[in-house]
Amino acid sequence: MNLLLQDPFAVLKEFPERLVATLRSPLQATCVAYAPGGEYLACGTAQGAVVVYARDTQRPVQVLGQGAGAGPCHVRPVQSLAWSRDGRRLLSCGQDGLLLVWDLAAAARDPGQGQDRGPEAHVQFDAPVWGACWVEGAGSDGSWCIAASVYERGSAVLLSRDSEGTVHQSPLDADLSATEEDQGYVLVCVAHPVHRDVVVTGSSRGYINFFRCGQRAGEGAGAGADGAVSLLHGSRPTTSNIKHIAIAPSGERLAINSSDRSIRQMAITWENENVALSLEHKYQDVINRLQWNDVQFSSHGGDYLVASPHGSSAHDLYLWETAGGSLVRVLEGADEELMGLDWSFRAMTIAATGLESGDVYEWGLAVQPKWSALAPDFEEIEENIDYREHEDEFDVTSSAQERRATERAARREGEPIDLVTTDERDVRGNEVVQGFVIPLDYAACVARGV
Repeated sequence: MNLLLQDPFAVLKEFPERLVATLRSPLQATCVAYAPGGEYLACGTAQGAVVVYARDTQRPVQVLGQGAGAGPCHVRPVQSLAWSRDGRRLLSCGQDGLLLVWDLAAAARDPGQGQDRGPEAHVQFDAPVWGACWVEGAGSDGSWCIAASVYERGSAVLLSRDSEGTVHQSPLDADLSATEEDQGYVLVCVAHPVHRDVVVTGSSRGYINFFRCGQRAGEGAGAGADGAVSLLHGSRPTTSNIKHIAIAPSGERLAINSSDRSIRQMAITWENENVALSLEHKYQDVINRLQWNDVQFSSHGGDYLVASPHGSSAHDLYLWETAGGSLVRVLEGADEELMGLDWSFRAMTIAATGLESGDVYEWGLAVQPKWSALAPDFEEIEENIDYREHEDEFDVTSSAQERRATERAARREGEPIDLVTTDERDVRGNEVVQGFVIPLDYAACVARGV
């Protein structure tokens, strides 16, 4: 039902409130990622497959990998997932050291051959891949740029594919590691949501660095292929290893999840080519002294921050508001410890994976239609009522009313009705993203029992 026809006080809430769905699958989920528009939810599994669910139906529409395809696929648990900005490509990396790029338009089963098509590109490393992110999305010529962090490596790896399909590898911060003190291993790398050619890395010794890599966005294909990397900022906000870095969609806030049981919220200030970080808030559970498995920001400005606690007795999600740093809600309903999570602020849902069962829990807004909120004199009824219309009940008795009604009808007939162009913003004020529609392949999903 259209959100405009529902209770506006319930629809316009800024964060989910209750557990609304649980996705149970024989494939144990290890990580989740929402599509840019919130229409799909990708789940990486412990068996190495990637299952893409439609959020409206909560049914799988594609299963990537683990088939008799022509290309490689993961044979160990998937570590992280990342969608391209247009929603057509999906990036997966696993504990088997394999990094795969899937083209969802061509990854469905080929009816003529009865098998799965392989990934668009793959890179094999000699160690597990912690995570990867898109630096530059795929261009019309098939070029793209990806940053990845590999187990026990002191530098992140920059992967760039040119228009001919050749993938180039280069260390992201080779010059820094050679000149500065030992910063440990790079555990996480995240692309800036606004400055797409900027990559933020976090190391095992608490160092955080901002790098500008390759060409600027939109200045040509194969960003990063020339190897031009410059350091914009380097600091050490903590002495513990940095496990996760989350950046708000506006690019003005950054959250650092480290092993010292604290989440640090930093403000990012851009001054030409210089970056400055300042501590805003520090989140921690001073009573239970919990560590945190994953963190994510909410809407465009990062008004809220959600985190999944570590521990066998911790089954909830903690939600803070970032302006004052206070805890506003604890999302309950899960039966186990929660690991990886993602927040789709366009769909207003939070998804998290269970550690033991591998189920995916979704928190959202359970909005009940309230028609009386649109008209004060509207009366809701439980069943249909037979009504007999009086003969003169709807007759027009005034010539002035009749003339005004005729004028309004004439104006409406002359106005063109646009049924194609979508609104620029949705009912919550978020920018509408025209996402990629994945070709449905229910036969392959049913054959695999998901």
